Amino acid sequence: MTILVLGTLSSFSVEWIRGVSIGDIYGTFNLPPLVPPKWLFGPAWGLLYILLGIYCANLSFVKNNRRALYTYMYVLALNIFWTVVFFSFSNFLLATLMIVAMDILVIAIIWIDKRPIKLLLVPYLLWLLFATYLSVSVLILN
Repeated sequence: MTILVLGTLSSFSVEWIRGVSIGDIYGTFNLPPLVPPKWLFGPAWGLLYILLGIYCANLSFVKNNRRALYTYMYVLALNIFWTVVFFSFSNFLLATLMIVAMDILVIAIIWIDKRPIKLLLVPYLLWLLFATYLSVSVLILN
């Protein structure tokens, strides 16, 4: 639940800082091919945050998996701040570096965590890789 709230707050923080919604800001960018419709982002992130919350709740009970837990916390922090850096400050280079770091860290978590529950991170990783494509494209096109 906390993860869902934090993710939602990161989206609202963009509106507080810029005074416009993420959807409005996103519409001003030169976008690459293969851009999903704007309406897809909300449901996709809602589902991903639920999966991340389930994984995190399960991970917090494992005492011998602290490395995965701390790496996961870094990913969540980067994820939350990425939204602000990308949409509020339009710092596409820093946002792209942040999302590449998230890609690497999620791959590391999947590698480190030997439990089957790590498969909950696969949809998140796939979405992150697609978001990396979008972030790099926006960096190049804008």
